[in-house]
Amino acid sequence: MPTRPSRPAPSPPRAASAGTRAERARRLDDVLPRLRRDIVGGRWSPGQRLPEPLLCALFGVSRTPLRDAFRVLESEGLVQVTPHVGAVVTPATTPALREHVELLAALEQHAAGRTAERADAATRVRLSGLHQRMQAAAERGDRRTYHRLNDRFHRAIVLAAGNTALADAHEHAMWHVHRARHLAYALEPFDAHPTGGHHQAVIDAILRGDAAAAREAMRAHLDEVAQRLANAPARARRTASTPR
Repeated sequence: MPTRPSRPAPSPPRAASAGTRAERARRLDDVLPRLRRDIVGGRWSPGQRLPEPLLCALFGVSRTPLRDAFRVLESEGLVQVTPHVGAVVTPATTPALREHVELLAALEQHAAGRTAERADAATRVRLSGLHQRMQAAAERGDRRTYHRLNDRFHRAIVLAAGNTALADAHEHAMWHVHRARHLAYALEPFDAHPTGGHHQAVIDAILRGDAAAAREAMRAHLDEVAQRLANAPARARRTASTPR
């Protein structure tokens, strides 16, 4: 009886080339910060499903880097990915928000003190410039620009502390707090004066190299922010029940 020729063993799957991996990482680096910024800034609301076809067209990418971004955002707690549903934006007022606020406050207080101790002339000029631009935005009633510069101001203080581990921990916590703050502040008239005085105290302490005063000014500022976030749910309920 003739023997049948044996079939060749299937070839092992080809590993992605270094170039392919690099291109995938590059596209993720392009999509992730833009999508994260849109979620934090309120373009995509809590409970809203992120539409993959629209986002692929918007960012000019395939589904692969977009889904890579979804996985990172899920690890950060900003979206929840469910099979056959997709990525849905998580609530901004989760039980973990208070923990994120406490962590952010501790990190930024330490960073303010370290920055006051070690800031060089270029750092002082950069922080002063951000503060002045925030003041100008507040004076003309430009809420969006003010909050964008506010985020940059706080982040610049953290980066100026020169501690990579601190900066990484801060980045993870800040997205949750910034998103909750954006949503909370949208419920009230724009008024930068309560925080403006705190910012002035922070920058003054940093410029004169007073670490203790910088930490105290940042603590007072973030206590006020935490109180406003804690009161946001009640404001939201009052707004929803007000006849239109």
